[in-house]
Amino acid sequence: MNTGFIQRPDLIGEVMNAIEAKNLYKIYRIYQSPVHRLKEIVLRRPFHSEFVALEDINFTVQKGESYGVIGENGAGKSTLLKILSRTLKHTSGKLSINGRTAALLELGAGFNPELTGEENIYLNAYLMGLTKKEIDDRKDSIIDFSELGDFIKRPVKTYSSGMHVRLAFSIATSVDPEILIIDEALSVGDERFQKKCIDRMIHFRQSGKTIFFCSHSMYLVQELCDKSIWLKNGKMANAGRTSDVINSYTDWMREKDTGLSISTKEAETDKSENKRLWIESAIAADRRGREIEMTKIGEDIFLRMVVRTLEKKDIIRGHVAVGIKRNDDETVYGVTTKMDGFLPVAFFDGQVIMLKFPSVPLLSGQYFMLVYLGDEHALHPYDTCRTNMFSVVNLLADTGMVRLNHEWIMDRHLPEHCEHDADFPRD
Repeated sequence: MNTGFIQRPDLIGEVMNAIEAKNLYKIYRIYQSPVHRLKEIVLRRPFHSEFVALEDINFTVQKGESYGVIGENGAGKSTLLKILSRTLKHTSGKLSINGRTAALLELGAGFNPELTGEENIYLNAYLMGLTKKEIDDRKDSIIDFSELGDFIKRPVKTYSSGMHVRLAFSIATSVDPEILIIDEALSVGDERFQKKCIDRMIHFRQSGKTIFFCSHSMYLVQELCDKSIWLKNGKMANAGRTSDVINSYTDWMREKDTGLSISTKEAETDKSENKRLWIESAIAADRRGREIEMTKIGEDIFLRMVVRTLEKKDIIRGHVAVGIKRNDDETVYGVTTKMDGFLPVAFFDGQVIMLKFPSVPLLSGQYFMLVYLGDEHALHPYDTCRTNMFSVVNLLADTGMVRLNHEWIMDRHLPEHCEHDADFPRD
């Protein structure tokens, strides 16, 4: 694999991507001690093990696009951002970055703790490519945005974590970058300053600047980013439209937390010979009776189950209970034939029972149905069975488990004591 870093901001008039990564790898050499490193140099033999932090990363960020990166701690997010901000070199692959880049990474990165905040403004802005005159022209606005006041004359080593973020974000967004790279550092600032930072990021986005944003806040990523990638153990687990990537990630997190497998296709049932009554099969199906793996919000979903009895001529009376569950085992809805006013159902061998859920308002996620056959009191279970797992796709950005019908009603009349906004319509 070839190693390369390409930066070509000089191509004027040619449409280029802001960031393009192809087959990107970052591999660390791990030595047990400095002696092993020396042995490797002298003896020209490997005395190290390798840790692959990033493996075969491929993505393209167009100019003016906001791009998110999500994943667990240790997934490789910060490593990727350091490579994009040129503070870390990739091991192999090709990376092309077109445009002036400003980065806000971990706290204190790029600051000299012995220098004052004002001196660090000059140091960081100069490293980002600004001339002294450009820095002089922007210094006051940087200080004003940071709200550090007299602290700007004090050494950075005396700053709190929130003050570090204030200064770093103010510098990064005031040098007029074409590409802004932001790590999770924003979570450290106070709420009011976080709002101020988000407003500026939205302004950047509206101005056609490129943003590469890493956060554990799925809501922020959803609202700020057009596309995203999900890193898992250094590899790309998913990439594409942000809502799709977030849904895949949260489904996987729920599965991981509960131990339920989203790949389960078959009903989990114990067909013990000692049972008088059991469920031979239960599937979640579409209106044609086909087992569904994926459906859209608002589609009809059918539960189809087949009942068996130990004695072929047996008639056993009881009730059916059905629960719709998300893949973290959270119950979305549950119902029984007894709740719906049925007398005990007469179960017989080979019986097919169906339950229709019309226009299901489930939001994006992985779901399954849990089915119970109970006695005539709906207390003692004869058998339980779990259907296949199926996905629901939602093209909108609602959050939660179900979509509720809703209507916004707003008073368009401003109180007389409020200042009138010229853009706000009055009747």
